Amino acid sequence: MPGKMAKPLLIVFFGLTGSGKSYLAQRWSAARGYPCFNSDQVRKELAGEAPQSRHHVPFNEGLYSPEMTSHTYGEMLNRAAAALSRGEAGVVLDGSYGSEELRRQVVEAMAGRCTVCFVHCHCSESVVKARFQLRAADSQAVSDGRWEIYLRQKENFAVPGRGEGVPLLHLDTDDQAEALCAQVDRFVESG
Repeated sequence: MPGKMAKPLLIVFFGLTGSGKSYLAQRWSAARGYPCFNSDQVRKELAGEAPQSRHHVPFNEGLYSPEMTSHTYGEMLNRAAAALSRGEAGVVLDGSYGSEELRRQVVEAMAGRCTVCFVHCHCSESVVKARFQLRAADSQAVSDGRWEIYLRQKENFAVPGRGEGVPLLHLDTDDQAEALCAQVDRFVESG
């Protein structure tokens, strides 16, 4: 796959909290040997917090304020650019990227440096609820996402369309990880 691309690859796994994007991003990037930058980890690192620290704050407040989100996503772009400058064949970004503006910033920042692709992860609400139950019991979980945050994100999330001008895969993450990774492979190879 990397041999077919003239440029390195930047692939953004995004969607609402609980959509399975982080699990899939980690699996896919590890299989390719690409660095993966997760917004929850970067956000907590910038705040001087441990990755597994819990922050149950209201939507868009505290560690999840718009200012901190902007800082986090800017740092993720810096890290992606640095990885590409070191010669990485690909980089994965993992975050909600719920606005067209955040996605546009990725494209503009990386224009000419790499091929940019987006994978919009989504699933049924029953699966989201089940994932939150598992996450609540996992002391190693990094994400602070929970049902009430999901509902608020959903109100504000701009589902992308073809008009954003970059390769886009809408991926229902209810399937098994191997099958999902294979779908991402086919998408990247066809681009």
